[in-house]
Amino acid sequence: MLVWVRNLMESWVARGFFALLVVVFVFWGVSNVFTLTGSSTAVATVAGTPVDISAVQAVYQRAVNNAQQQGQQPDKAMRQEFAMQALSEAVRQAIIRQAAVQFHIGVPDAAVRAVLDTIPAFQTNGSFDKAKFSQVLRDNGLSENEFINQIKDEVIGRQLITPLISGAAVPDAMLSQIFSLLGERRTAGMVTVPEDTQPLPPAPSDAVLHRYWLNHQGKFTAPAFRKIQAVILSPALLAPHENVPQDQIQAGLARAEADNPSVPVRSAQVLSVQDLADASQLKAAWAKGADWKKMQELAKSYHATPVPLEKMQQNQIPSAQLAKAVFSAKQGQVVGPIAGDMGMYLFKVTGVGSNGPDKAQLTQQVTQKLQLQMAQNEVAKNMNALQDALAGQTPLDQLPGNLGLVAVEGTLSAGGLTPQGTPAPIPGSDDLRNAIIKTAFDTRKGAAPQLKNGPNGSYYAVSVQDEIPPTVTPFAQAKAKVLSVWQRALQEREAEVIAANLMHAVNTGTPLDKAAAAAGLQVTQSPSYTRTTQPQNEPDQLVPVLFSMKQGTATMLSNHNSFLVAVLDNIQHPTKQSDPTTYARLQHSLNKTLQDDLGGSFLTGLQARDKVTINQKLLAQIYQ
Repeated sequence: MLVWVRNLMESWVARGFFALLVVVFVFWGVSNVFTLTGSSTAVATVAGTPVDISAVQAVYQRAVNNAQQQGQQPDKAMRQEFAMQALSEAVRQAIIRQAAVQFHIGVPDAAVRAVLDTIPAFQTNGSFDKAKFSQVLRDNGLSENEFINQIKDEVIGRQLITPLISGAAVPDAMLSQIFSLLGERRTAGMVTVPEDTQPLPPAPSDAVLHRYWLNHQGKFTAPAFRKIQAVILSPALLAPHENVPQDQIQAGLARAEADNPSVPVRSAQVLSVQDLADASQLKAAWAKGADWKKMQELAKSYHATPVPLEKMQQNQIPSAQLAKAVFSAKQGQVVGPIAGDMGMYLFKVTGVGSNGPDKAQLTQQVTQKLQLQMAQNEVAKNMNALQDALAGQTPLDQLPGNLGLVAVEGTLSAGGLTPQGTPAPIPGSDDLRNAIIKTAFDTRKGAAPQLKNGPNGSYYAVSVQDEIPPTVTPFAQAKAKVLSVWQRALQEREAEVIAANLMHAVNTGTPLDKAAAAAGLQVTQSPSYTRTTQPQNEPDQLVPVLFSMKQGTATMLSNHNSFLVAVLDNIQHPTKQSDPTTYARLQHSLNKTLQDDLGGSFLTGLQARDKVTINQKLLAQIYQ
């Protein structure tokens, strides 16, 4: 099924069903692969029924065309992936149809029409538009019969899977433990010991510095350098200079808008309330004009939980009853109480809009894609001429100026730095830059430049003009740097000793604040950590350490030119009552995972029953 159709239908059951079928397909294994003989056009069989290669080729070609429209030039690996996906779709359809016969499942025309009426891409002013339906299918290379059959397969899939999985749910005891584990919050008292604030040691004798220079010459050695010339032929570098006709931009914009329809969203302020009397009191206060800040304060007195919703789609709101009410309410109106899965809800809609793409941004994206396509065509046209020129021993600085080349020249290290320590100004992506640097250090001085394939359809050639080996800076020239590095090393050691003593004091019974005060340092409080969230501007390595510590113990970490001593001082475990919204979301997510697993087991059984076999040689003919 087309990607845009799956997105538009917004059916988690259907998405799960088809994703599971793909997984099952991947794990069929070698034992189910065989080679058909003769002139058969069956690329696979399902329960003895052939899957004709033409059905797979049609889906494969649409995928290739779509990739090319997006500015990609599929290589063999990508074409093979497209072919495997196309085969998976054809086999999926065959399995579904076999199951429909076995379980006597049919799809009436009314059910198909009901699905079509829910797809925004086929609508005009909220109603199904037959002309638009036909146009969209033509744009995507589908016939009406093909699409209707795909709809029927999808409806059958839901009828097969939904009754099986709908009652599956994670036990409350397990859910509570997982919720507590994932939502557990820990905080720590922290003391930072900076390295650069430690007393600067006086300069030692030259003999000490000279010995340090001898023992740490790697710190005072200039790396190897290469002086190079390079030329680059890259679609990404050419694209910004391409002029795209306005009619092509408008046509591309129309296709993009059809593929990315706007989806309604709402912002709302919600109060989750357990008692009807409390809900009445809160609603009265809200209706009299209390703002959200005041309602949050009142919620504490009435055992209610405030939950702000920001730009949520209807299917993103955990409670189906609340979601329906929010999307039916007028902006600014206080609504409720609404009965839901976790109690009652009061709410006020504060924003009505859609999450469709910004037109200016979409226009820019479409223009850039078209520019890239034009640049790719130009690169393909000029590549042979460039290769011929290099084969004729034409020096890089004498290549024709009409090939769209970007030329660079300079001296750089294997790390991509100039002798001045700045990044070498090589244009293009990081991958292209790294490829050119690697080639520079793999190429001998004076060797004839060879045309190389670069990333994202680019080409380049490198000529090494000179090789400069690594050199140790003489002590006399490096003396100032040696002194700075020596002093810095002693400051680092002093900071480490202070932090280690502080950690030892805490772990042997001294409170952190007293130990820090004795060292002339201050204690700060960390933000709240969970196992899955990392506060900004805090050490990444602190999360796993905090969740392995006992309360009241200290640890020490090196962190950005300083040492950090942290003492775990508080552990909080969430409950269903303290955060009902997050609890409900986790419950929904885990139930869906369990239901997907059940559906997967069922589909594995269907696959084993139907004895799916693949003609690998015939499949390979599709993407070669």
